[in-house]
Amino acid sequence: MPIALLKFPTDLLREVFKLCDPFELYLSKYSKRTQKSIKSGGTKNWKLQFCGGNIIVASVDGLHYNFGITENPDDYFKTQNAAGYGNYMSIEFGDSFDVFFYLIDTYRIRVVESLGIALGSFEQFSKEARELIEINIEIEEVHIGSNPEVKKIDKLMPLTNKMHVNQNFECLKKFPPKFRLKLDKFPKNILIASSFLFTIDQLLECTCVRIELWGSLLSNQDMDVLPKKEEDKIISESSLASNL
Repeated sequence: MPIALLKFPTDLLREVFKLCDPFELYLSKYSKRTQKSIKSGGTKNWKLQFCGGNIIVASVDGLHYNFGITENPDDYFKTQNAAGYGNYMSIEFGDSFDVFFYLIDTYRIRVVESLGIALGSFEQFSKEARELIEINIEIEEVHIGSNPEVKKIDKLMPLTNKMHVNQNFECLKKFPPKFRLKLDKFPKNILIASSFLFTIDQLLECTCVRIELWGSLLSNQDMDVLPKKEEDKIISESSLASNL
């Protein structure tokens, strides 16, 4: 016999929702009262992974819940254990960036585990970055891909610099000539694939634990001017060193 959950007192309903997984809570979008009860429960320790494509991953206690966007109404809300994905649910077609922020809002997410800048337009990514900055979301890892869809990297970087990235930052995209990468906040690890413009002064500014530079033009003589502590955290194509 079905249980009329929405007839439960609000406090009890909130406790019930704390036991639900991301797939079960996703269906709350069709009930304003249910959404209100979920949101009033405070922030969750859940995290999201998103790269601009049609897959968004919610990480919960070591488990991954994959939301896959589909255009086929017959597949809406079907769940399965898909090869390569694990827990997988098909959801109604829409803008994946809108779905990403819907999940952040509904699940009261405070941490994005992985944010990929690879699939989508500059306008979408710049809007995404501004919204993440505005709601003060912590981001553990940002990965900027090298594929042609990633454009205007020189305009994206200032926005990325304002985001709260605290673990890893990777950029595989080539910077335009004369562009100087400036970071005001340093995550623990940085990887720059197109680092030929990276200077000694920039290295001295870095407070990260490890920085990996590909295509670096820094010579051994350049490295000699660095304090030993700074030199030990740098890995380049021509110079390998241990982590701090």
